[in-house]
Amino acid sequence: MQLSDSEWAHDVSTQFPDAEFELMAVEPGELSCFQLVRVTASEPEPPVKYMREAAGFRSFSLVQSADATAVVRFRAETPLALFVLGRADIPFEPPFGCQDGAGSLQVTAPDPALSELTDYFEQYGVGFEVESLTQEIDLESTLTPRQRELVLTAVEMGYYDTPRDCTLTELAEAVEVAKSTASETLHRAEGAVMERFAGAARSGSLD
Repeated sequence: MQLSDSEWAHDVSTQFPDAEFELMAVEPGELSCFQLVRVTASEPEPPVKYMREAAGFRSFSLVQSADATAVVRFRAETPLALFVLGRADIPFEPPFGCQDGAGSLQVTAPDPALSELTDYFEQYGVGFEVESLTQEIDLESTLTPRQRELVLTAVEMGYYDTPRDCTLTELAEAVEVAKSTASETLHRAEGAVMERFAGAARSGSLD
């Protein structure tokens, strides 16, 4: 996403385009908040010095310093991306990476919340591009309790390893069912998961 010219992340990242700035944590605050940022550069001292002296960075402190990284803490205006996440009721998943005027982040949310998020991005004039979209397969709704138990036990015992660490007979004995029952239950469970996977792939929501 393109960062707004008024944001500290745009200012400092364009001043030092080869450096990477990662927002690792924030303390609650809608318009301004304390932020913990990791600076990675061949020489992190110049961007840190710039941030310490620039307007907009309050209560600035150097938390940690190493050869190519520095961690700083300060209070500043909440990044627009985090503000928009809050409006869409989507939790912030650090880090929020910034480099040369562009930001990147990862979010986990149901489809309605993601749709609301994109609406807010457009409302606040945030240019963005979706790099990948992944839909998780929810075993709670895809499989029956009996199927889930068998599949999870099969994974734990190495039934799906190559080569297999357990046979179908051993798996059936572990869950105390007949071998034929274990085979049929696994087949139905595998079919349900594959159908869910194929449906997500066809809809374009699985990358």
